[in-house]
Amino acid sequence: MNLSFIKKKEKVTDQVLSQIKQALIKGELKPGDRIPGVIELAEKLGVGISSVREAIKMLESLGAVESRQGEGTFVCNTLKEGAANAFEIQLALLPQVADYLVEFREVYETAYTHLAMEHATAQDLTKVEAAVIALEDKVKQKSPEALVESEDELSFHRTVLNCTHNPYIIKIGEVALDLFFDILQERLEPLPIIEAARDHRDIYEAVKRKDKEALEKVLRKCFTWWSSRFKNNE
Repeated sequence: MNLSFIKKKEKVTDQVLSQIKQALIKGELKPGDRIPGVIELAEKLGVGISSVREAIKMLESLGAVESRQGEGTFVCNTLKEGAANAFEIQLALLPQVADYLVEFREVYETAYTHLAMEHATAQDLTKVEAAVIALEDKVKQKSPEALVESEDELSFHRTVLNCTHNPYIIKIGEVALDLFFDILQERLEPLPIIEAARDHRDIYEAVKRKDKEALEKVLRKCFTWWSSRFKNNE
């Protein structure tokens, strides 16, 4: 792990984080690797132990590293559930303008759904259909005026997202979906459950048939609806 002496002009903790990030990007540190101890890192970087400890705590809060009693600190193999997501927090700080939100989701979701269409396996399609059927079963149990629950919406879209089999797209997509539906709950009433079930079925059938035109049509319909709902609520 190649480390450089820290320049004191910038915040020391941020530079420690940057050096560890670069080590991960270059492959000098890999998931499961033990990172040097606090004292060793401080000596190599030419900084105080407190700055290194602060940087390690920040990485722990993000779920990037974990401390094991008596063993040291290790790079996590996967992002831990419940870990703070800096990217999600940064997105939440952006202006929550309806047009921005709908445009972002339309561009991103359209792209990953088309990719899901290309990469989905038979097993993936079975999972997507199961999510559709689960919602259709709820439609039968509820009144026509009932509203869809955000978790049902998220479950379907996460399942489609996972069909891409691309970890970068999946990770960013999960953050985008969570943020969109969090804001949605604060700003709007959800879609009627019967309409959500119909849209999910149409998306599934288009993906299954690899029908790009049909997929574009149903997605355009969905985003036109979201856009009008947000605007009417402003």
